[in-house]
Amino acid sequence: MKTQTKPTKTGNTKEIAKKEISKNGVQDKNQKEEKSSTQINEILNPTAEQRIKKIKNFNLLAKKHAFLNEKRDDLENFIVSSDGTKEKIELSNANGYKIEITNSQVVEEITEVVKTLLDKFLKSSEQEILEYTI
Repeated sequence: MKTQTKPTKTGNTKEIAKKEISKNGVQDKNQKEEKSSTQINEILNPTAEQRIKKIKNFNLLAKKHAFLNEKRDDLENFIVSSDGTKEKIELSNANGYKIEITNSQVVEEITEVVKTLLDKFLKSSEQEILEYTI
């Protein structure tokens, strides 16, 4: 048994469906334009509260960047002051378990990995600061 749709006075059902879709598409487009213009106004004309909040967030980014710079300096001091015989790295967890590494080759490899990761974090932090708008 076949189901057939009867054409309406204005045309067949496919044409009606297309018209409804196009109407919804226009409405969705208008809503998107209104939403984006609202966002643009918020960015270009922020309120006092929004500016204060952005300054607080920027200060947090600045503190994070300063902390990372300080740790990089500490790591560089550690690397420069090492003589290859007396270095050790201690790792501990929240449960109190500790491990001490005294092999100079292993300590050197660990410090290189830490330095690479720290440089990566610093670049990311610097990029966030440069791209941040108040």
